[in-house]
Amino acid sequence: MAIKRHKRGDHVYLAEYKSIRQGDKVISKFVRYIGREDSENTISKPRKRVLDKLELADSYRAGDVQLLWSIAEDLGFVGIIDRICCGLSDVEGPSPGKLLTVWAINRAIDPESATQLERWIPTTVLPKLSGIDPDSFTKDAFLRALDFVCADDRSTKSISDLTAKLDEAFYKKWREDNPLPPGERETLAYDLTTVLFFGVSCPLAELGYNPDRIRRRQANIGLLVSKRDRYPIMHFVFNGSRHSNSTVKNLISSLKKAKIEPGTLIWDRGNVSQKHVEEMVSSGWKLICGVPKTSKKAKELIIETDVPIWPETLVRSSKAGHIYAIKTDDSLFGLDDIAIVYCNRERAVRDADLRNEALAVIGDDLDELSEIGSDWSEKKLHAKMKTIIGSWSNYVSASVSRKDEGKRIAWSYRKHELKKAQKADGKWLLISTDKSLDEDQAVNMYLEKDFIEKVFRVLKSNEEIEPVRHRLEQRVRAYVFVCMLAYRLLAVLQWKLKVASRKEDSWESAHLFLQ
Repeated sequence: MAIKRHKRGDHVYLAEYKSIRQGDKVISKFVRYIGREDSENTISKPRKRVLDKLELADSYRAGDVQLLWSIAEDLGFVGIIDRICCGLSDVEGPSPGKLLTVWAINRAIDPESATQLERWIPTTVLPKLSGIDPDSFTKDAFLRALDFVCADDRSTKSISDLTAKLDEAFYKKWREDNPLPPGERETLAYDLTTVLFFGVSCPLAELGYNPDRIRRRQANIGLLVSKRDRYPIMHFVFNGSRHSNSTVKNLISSLKKAKIEPGTLIWDRGNVSQKHVEEMVSSGWKLICGVPKTSKKAKELIIETDVPIWPETLVRSSKAGHIYAIKTDDSLFGLDDIAIVYCNRERAVRDADLRNEALAVIGDDLDELSEIGSDWSEKKLHAKMKTIIGSWSNYVSASVSRKDEGKRIAWSYRKHELKKAQKADGKWLLISTDKSLDEDQAVNMYLEKDFIEKVFRVLKSNEEIEPVRHRLEQRVRAYVFVCMLAYRLLAVLQWKLKVASRKEDSWESAHLFLQ
């Protein structure tokens, strides 16, 4: 840079120039005027720009972190956890409420770093928001926080689990701040999912079958979720071999203790039994549930009930098919319950086609066996016939002929059983103890219970709850509680977005909003 003087009248003005090369020459190019030169002032340096004055510092993750921290404050996470888990006792160091809230935020937005909490947290504004020194976020501190929620009580040789009380307190706070519309009662859905385990020492981790019929070491998580806003009411952790039907007793007991005003409960066909229905009805709850086709009476109702394909009986249409439904005059359990048969026309056609294709192949195979096995022994023929027919024996009658002439195998389709199967194709049975609902409302409420599957997908995909790496039962239960804290944050975010936008894709909107 160079300073040049330009005389204009009685004054001299200073100008700043810079040297640049053009080809083989170096020329001066005007940059700016600095000011007037007089006898009192010396040449002043150019003023510093704002960018020249800035001092660069470390950057911290703030947007999504601060948003979820704000939601956690609205939900009262820290206060509720500390009050129930610590009471009036003094806690050395950061409180479990703050530590577990921080951990839940991590699981909600960056679950891949869950095993590196000590490194991840100082890169965010969480130390500032929580008022905790970054060096205090240690692995031991987080594990101690888990033990406040669920601990091994050596005096009683049992596990002291406070998660049920915490669930109840969180739900009470949510409904106080977000009450149901006047006259509306809570509609809840209950279901169970499996969670994969690493390690074999935890007693909760047992060999069981997942929905894909793969035998693996797992635990079961039960959830009770509000249909209105997808907010969780309570959660349960069960052994891996536990069947969903056997968990309903825990659910009914917990509902009574929680003193939730009775509403409508929806659960899947795997949970229904007369005893369970009786207990729910006696507790004041309305029940809508599917009924398995295994019972004799359920089979008879499905087969004997003809569902008319009329405009009046159409209750639902979607990509999955057209659903028609009709009430029956029967009560399945004799508890003033209403039995409803519904059918999916497209599913009925598909079921019939698949069955007919399989039986046609079996017929061809039996004809072929009759020819190639003409000189086989009866024992060998029977063994091969059993393999060919397999699980379709209800629909095929086959025997070995002892005559030397003619076909060795005589077989035919059981037309009576085929007609019964055709009458049951694409049809299901459900019961409703709420007489105020017609078949349209009852069927739609039941089919819309799949929102709880979305909760499981969020836990497994967004939060990566599995595989569980903890070994102690109390730690596993507390870890699941942290994952449920994270889900509460995401559920409230999607609900707020849904209310604001009035759109149904609120989960996708919440995911994009966090990103």
